[in-house]
Amino acid sequence: MTNTQKTQENEEYINSLKDEISYLKEILASKLFEEDHLINFTCKQIETDYALKFGVYKYKINEYKLKIKKTKRTTQMIKKMIEKQSEKQFKDQNLEENQIKINQTKINKPKINMSEIESHIANEFKEEENELETETAKVNILIEEHKNNLNNKQDFKELDNVYKDCIRKIHPDLLFEPTSYEENLFYSSKEAYEDRDLEELRSSQNLINRHQINKIPQTAEELERFRDKLEINIELEDKEISEIINSKPYTQQKFLLDTKKVNSYREGLVTSLLEVEKEYIRINKELTELKKENNLSYKLDLTKEN
Repeated sequence: MTNTQKTQENEEYINSLKDEISYLKEILASKLFEEDHLINFTCKQIETDYALKFGVYKYKINEYKLKIKKTKRTTQMIKKMIEKQSEKQFKDQNLEENQIKINQTKINKPKINMSEIESHIANEFKEEENELETETAKVNILIEEHKNNLNNKQDFKELDNVYKDCIRKIHPDLLFEPTSYEENLFYSSKEAYEDRDLEELRSSQNLINRHQINKIPQTAEELERFRDKLEINIELEDKEISEIINSKPYTQQKFLLDTKKVNSYREGLVTSLLEVEKEYIRINKELTELKKENNLSYKLDLTKEN
């Protein structure tokens, strides 16, 4: 084979690699957009729909459940402290009858610091309280965003098209050897897309359009390495997309579209809410009576001697 033939064959191979790379880049770009759209639009819309239908009921149920746990624990602690103090108070069996009567008066019984108990309860259930607040805040944010989106009436098709263009031109997974500046350019567009800020996204697109990518594979070896990178990234994206569509919130989509099932589930939540509300009222009444019987219906530190 002559040198000319070898050169021609090499050029043909390089051209075939470039064609293959162009094809793989289109596939990967499509998958990258699909993942981001699933996360930031489809799944977020499903979460919002779920929050609008059931969020308030679930929050109220969990709020009452936590109140019940805290109230039961408070009652348990008070009873335990009363029991200990009673044992100490009547330990001496030689107390005169009048002294025993004095010890049984409301003024002297029991010496319990309710502020201390309530502080202990707050610390014991701090983590659960924070989890409830976090979940509630998440629901409120979704509902607020839903209201804003309704008011804005934004053209999300344009937002998608601009973001697709940004992905194709400068997504790090689609570049041979992306620089930190190129990565920052892309992630600025990604952030704008997640915020649904079309104006900011267009600004990022303009910067991307003016940028000249320097690191472009030229040799057969570089092109082969780039092709392998693209194939690996496509496999990874397939896994990411598969995980999204096979887990919540995406798997709830079908359920949320079934009006009969939605109504049935909501009715169940309403029933559960009424039950935990009644349970809380009952045990809170028991606690109130216990505090009243032992002169603990108000916060007062009686543990310090005058």
